[in-house]
Amino acid sequence: MRSSWSAFYQDQEALLQELYAGINLDIFLRDLIDILKVRSSNFILDLEHSEYSVSDFERQKLEEQFLKGTPLSTLLGFAEFYHNSYYVDQHVLIPRPETEYMVDLLVQEFKGKIQRVLDVGTGSGVILLSLLNSGVGKSGVGVDISPEALRVAGINAQRLRLKHRASMIKSDRLTKVEGIFDLIVSNPPYIKASSHKNLVHVSVDKHEPHQALYLPDDYYVLWFEDFFQEVRAHLNGTFMMEGHELELDDQALMLGRLGFKDIKVSPDLTGVKRYVKARFTQS
Repeated sequence: MRSSWSAFYQDQEALLQELYAGINLDIFLRDLIDILKVRSSNFILDLEHSEYSVSDFERQKLEEQFLKGTPLSTLLGFAEFYHNSYYVDQHVLIPRPETEYMVDLLVQEFKGKIQRVLDVGTGSGVILLSLLNSGVGKSGVGVDISPEALRVAGINAQRLRLKHRASMIKSDRLTKVEGIFDLIVSNPPYIKASSHKNLVHVSVDKHEPHQALYLPDDYYVLWFEDFFQEVRAHLNGTFMMEGHELELDDQALMLGRLGFKDIKVSPDLTGVKRYVKARFTQS
């Protein structure tokens, strides 16, 4: 297997390096073995050589997926995030380190201290479920406009044995949400569909759900103003959101005009502005 797949990699090295940041031959072969193991029911185990072999038809399909830049997590069917493996498919964003860092900051601050958590735009559920699994909140609600994403989140809640603590609701932002929460967290669509799109990696744009990525430029400010007003109506505590580095300062000012306090924009681990955090207390 190694020699034939090595030849494929070497023939397509320039394209694969463009599609998969940081990839090299060793990483490619390691990830390939993981993919074949996960898909073992569809592949033939060569016991004599203790390797996974594949039919010509399946091999061609897999090669085509590599050459299209299909995310490795999608090919594997899972992604590692904050000490657990989560099921993912083409209907949800692939969890990223900057989101994991936001979760870690919240765990450090709120573990064992709050009751109810709301995750807006929950997608695969990694934020909400990681928080609950780490002791942030006794119960939580994840909302998403996509029924396909909510199906993925439900699978992950069941896998982590958190279905009794996590409710998943189909809702456009907070329109179907009831009650008050101690913590509201979100990784909303925050890329302007026109003016920011040139900063998006081609593989992300091609393979991840646009509904979770983009907002129309001419609706962008109004969308977030409406969103922050909805958050204010359901918050008695802390709000934290992942956002776009070119927009967070203006969004912080918007939160201030809406009556939020203790507003702070902070960077991710690469030093890029990535989060806005604020507090609101119900009177």
